Amino acid sequence: MSDIKKESIKVLYRSMIDALQYPDAYPWITSKCGSQAAIASVERRSIGIHAMTLNTFKKYSDAALDGGFEQLEKLRVAIKRKSKNANGETSKGTKSKTAVYKEKLDEAERLRAILIRAYTDLNRICLDAVRKSPEYQYDLDRHNELYREYFSLTLVANDD
Repeated sequence: MSDIKKESIKVLYRSMIDALQYPDAYPWITSKCGSQAAIASVERRSIGIHAMTLNTFKKYSDAALDGGFEQLEKLRVAIKRKSKNANGETSKGTKSKTAVYKEKLDEAERLRAILIRAYTDLNRICLDAVRKSPEYQYDLDRHNELYREYFSLTLVANDD
C-alpha cells in the first residue's frame, strides 16, 4: 500500500506543478489549495491520486518527494496565491456578468486547445503505429472520422 501512496503523492505533485502553470485547466486542484487537509483529501483515482489523512499525506510526501512535505506545501501556497490573484475582483468590487462569461469562454477555449493538442499528439503516435502495422488502417480511418466529427478538425499527416 505504501508504494501506491507514494505514487499518489508523486502524481499529485506533478499535477500541482501543471496547475501552477495552467490553473484554469486544474480546478480540481486549485480549489483544494486552501488548506493542507484539503489538498490531502484530493482524490482522482483515474490518474492514480488517492485521498489520505493529513498525517499520512505528510509522511508519504516526505518519503516520495525531494524536499518532502515542505516542497509540496510551498507549491500548494503558490497555487493558492496565484488562483487568488487570477480571481481578483474589479475596482467596483464585483465582476460584471459579461466579464465572468468572457473568462469562462476563455477558459473553455484554453481547455479545448489543450485537449486538441494532446489528442493530436496521441494521433501522431497512432499514425506511426499504423505505418508499422498497416492492418489497422481501417480502425485509424474510423478514428479520424470521429475526430473530425467531434472537433470539427481534419488531421493532416506528413508523409516523410
